[in-house]
Amino acid sequence: MGLFKKATESSGQAGNAGLLKITSFPLYIKWTTSPLAACIAASLILWVSFGLRQSIGIFQIPVTQGNGWDRSSFALASAMLQICWGIFQPFIVYLGETKFGHGKTIFFACLLYSVSSFVMMGSPSNNPGVFIFANALQGFAAGGNSFPIILSSVGRRIPLSSKYRNIAFGVVSGFGSMGQFCFLPMCRAMISSIGWRNTFLVFGIVMAVMSPLAVFVQRIPIPKNDELVKVNEKAASKAEDIEIATMKDSDEDDQLPEGKVPDAVLAKKPYIKDQDIGTVLKRAFTSPTFVLITLGFSVCGFHVAFLSTNLPAYLQDQGVSASLAAWVISILGIGSVVGTISTGIACNYIKPKYILTFIYTARAVMIAIFYFVELSMATIIVFAIIFGFLWLSTVPPTTRFVGDVFGNKYLGTLTSITFIGKPPMATVISIQGPFSRLNLISPDRSPNRLFLWCLRGWTCV
Repeated sequence: MGLFKKATESSGQAGNAGLLKITSFPLYIKWTTSPLAACIAASLILWVSFGLRQSIGIFQIPVTQGNGWDRSSFALASAMLQICWGIFQPFIVYLGETKFGHGKTIFFACLLYSVSSFVMMGSPSNNPGVFIFANALQGFAAGGNSFPIILSSVGRRIPLSSKYRNIAFGVVSGFGSMGQFCFLPMCRAMISSIGWRNTFLVFGIVMAVMSPLAVFVQRIPIPKNDELVKVNEKAASKAEDIEIATMKDSDEDDQLPEGKVPDAVLAKKPYIKDQDIGTVLKRAFTSPTFVLITLGFSVCGFHVAFLSTNLPAYLQDQGVSASLAAWVISILGIGSVVGTISTGIACNYIKPKYILTFIYTARAVMIAIFYFVELSMATIIVFAIIFGFLWLSTVPPTTRFVGDVFGNKYLGTLTSITFIGKPPMATVISIQGPFSRLNLISPDRSPNRLFLWCLRGWTCV
């Protein structure tokens, strides 16, 4: 509570008192513009939406066995979810930020997500196309209630210059991971007791119940130009940690490709409210760091999609019980809660580029170790705990970078563009995952086999 009180006070000092400190309006208006209420509502929405989306891998075996499908049909459905999520998310978030507002967009996205769960429940066993369509519909809905638009709404309520902004991003993102921890074992238990169709029904109802919380993350006005420039001038001094070429070294600047703008230059040009989306996108795509972060998220998509969609089935193929396989993904989620909050705090003290470098390097090391060690309950749990810490910890530093350099107006749109690298890799691994899993359970675990497996995934992209 004190965290958000201080954030509110600092926002008033930065010229944003009209945004966060409303005393002349009814209590309803105060709560719908409160950073505390927004963070609570955003956390709950992400807790449910991300938790439900990450539990899709638990349905793979019961759905395919119950309908008599092969696993490629389920993999195609998962791929359609990733494709539609990646394609439509930037457009949905942009419309939410500029036309419909965050609240309405999130509200209808939650309802559409609920409808997609009902369609999955009623999908006929003789027509997998209906199930595939439902996953595509869910991917479209996920674009409207996922991290970019949720964090964009929260970001508007906490000033760029406030150190609590990064912490808020970490806490809200952490609740998304908490949903993964809670819903996966719950999903497994429900499938065992009431069947996979009724489980989809319950999930749809839960998502619909969450939709009214969107009123607390509705769009609020952004500060006037002179106020916003003043805030961003403070943030610009912090944005130097993401520069590739410095202003002091003109020779390095000259080595940049033609048309590329050094990030130090972008950081010293505060975001202006009246800039149109074309100008902002031009600035973003001429920023080497923005492009590299977008490409880096494709690796994140590879990891997250493979583990969430195929790891439970892979472990069951290895003789691990279904309940333990579900708990592994949950452990990844609880580790991610700690990881996202920790990186959110670390962004105040460590340069984001170093944080992201550590995360991706540690992921590579952990996957290589897990590939070669003998599977046991101990190794599985240790892997899940450590890798969970790295699971979604890329979100706070990336969101901090976008906000520092480009401001709040298109924060969700630009963040969703950095996320666009995830769905292509997630799509590839969703389709290729069952076949890769069959190769991984082979007793031949040579380094060449690991290298060829990774190379094949990149070649598909």
